[in-house]
Amino acid sequence: MKKEVIITARITSEMKEIIQSLADKDERTVAWMVRKLLTESLTARGLLKTKKRDKTIA
Repeated sequence: MKKEVIITARITSEMKEIIQSLADKDERTVAWMVRKLLTESLTARGLLKTKKRDKTIA
């Protein structure tokens, strides 16, 4: 999946800590984890159809 757009969002300190913790546990960046969480959420809602699995997102 080509990364073409940069977005900015304000989140709570608690959310930042949770995302940072998840990223640390998976030895990934926060940006990678945010993409993974967004992809999972949009796919679960049926809004994002993945044609092929992104090998960077396990």
